[in-house]
Amino acid sequence: MNEVIKSMMERRSIRRYEKEQVLEEILEQILYAASFSPNAGNRQTTEIVICQDGVLNEKLGRINKSAFHRRTSQIGSFVSESQPSIADDQSIVSAFYGAPTVITLFGPKNFLYAEPNCWIMANNIALAAFSLGVGSCVLGRAEETFASDLGDELQRKWNVPEGYEAKAHILLGYPVGGFPDGKPRKYPNPIIVR
Repeated sequence: MNEVIKSMMERRSIRRYEKEQVLEEILEQILYAASFSPNAGNRQTTEIVICQDGVLNEKLGRINKSAFHRRTSQIGSFVSESQPSIADDQSIVSAFYGAPTVITLFGPKNFLYAEPNCWIMANNIALAAFSLGVGSCVLGRAEETFASDLGDELQRKWNVPEGYEAKAHILLGYPVGGFPDGKPRKYPNPIIVR
């Protein structure tokens, strides 16, 4: 089987991370792969911030979780029993799940393609990470995570351009116990119009 398709089929979201930091040379390869992400008009406007400060990641992860008020899993229905989500387990305090590296992607406000550009890059990062033995989890609620005085302060401190906003988070780290098995998938049953 083609290695790219194999990685797409085997990659899983990781929510239990070892404390060990992602090796710098591996992170560099992941970021290099991210730079080749498709983007609207080849404008390449996505800004990448990598945070490896455990205390700050914990704080931002708690803020991200606090924005997660839209749904919880039904009793007996889990996002993942081996990799529980904040939707599964209310005792999880941080939506960043203790990941040692958290990447936040920022895009220009009011640019129609900022969000798709960031999400495509997030997917490339997740696939590149998996291919290099690093676990990942792609998260939303990035706008809410940075919609505060702390968020504004961090964007200034990190030199995120004025007029940019957070669009996506990607958690990176080595999975506790290795990569989990996949769940069964349904073929999408596409409608083909000819």
